[in-house]
Amino acid sequence: FWNGPDVACVTDRGTIRARAVIVTASPAVLAFEEIAFSPALPDAHFSAFFDLPMGMLTKLPVEISGTRLGLQPFDDLLVERLARHDIYFLCFPFDLDLMVGFVGGDFAWEMSAAGEAAGIDFVVDRLCDIFGADTRKHVGRAMMTNWGGERYVRGAYAAARPGRSEARATLMRPVADKIFFAGEHLAGPLIQTCGGARLSGESVARQVAAVLAAE
Repeated sequence: FWNGPDVACVTDRGTIRARAVIVTASPAVLAFEEIAFSPALPDAHFSAFFDLPMGMLTKLPVEISGTRLGLQPFDDLLVERLARHDIYFLCFPFDLDLMVGFVGGDFAWEMSAAGEAAGIDFVVDRLCDIFGADTRKHVGRAMMTNWGGERYVRGAYAAARPGRSEARATLMRPVADKIFFAGEHLAGPLIQTCGGARLSGESVARQVAAVLAAE
């Protein structure tokens, strides 16, 4: 609620009141109205959530021990398969027993829906296709990120619709000097990065402090 002298955030653990609030949820979470605003946000802000839909990048780190498969640390490996089921590997970063698979786009959404076990099987099968069946005995722990399956994230990071990049500028404008937005989608040249998300939050926090100090 933001129609009073302050902002009231109502949660299942109680209500928090403050002079202003910084909203760091992803645009998809806000578009799906997982967080309700009363009164409703201005149309320009609400439309901006839909102009910044979440893209998908799934990461699948796999432990490979006892061999380097003829590769050097930080080698890049791109496996193209039927021009659709492509996967990129970052190989043995910092000489760790680790290969990290990256899958993006529609295939990443499909993999997220199929689940972690299916994703890991796909990665290991591709490695065996390239380096031989013996590779399987060197495989240890593995996992898959699940950004698409997280209700309160709904994707990896925001990507502006063609011709709609102004949505970022819209969300950088506060609502009534009470509701401020921050996150990777508003991080300028560092969009789509964790570092950008943090720097955006710090920048907006300074903006809020300046606004409140001037009141």
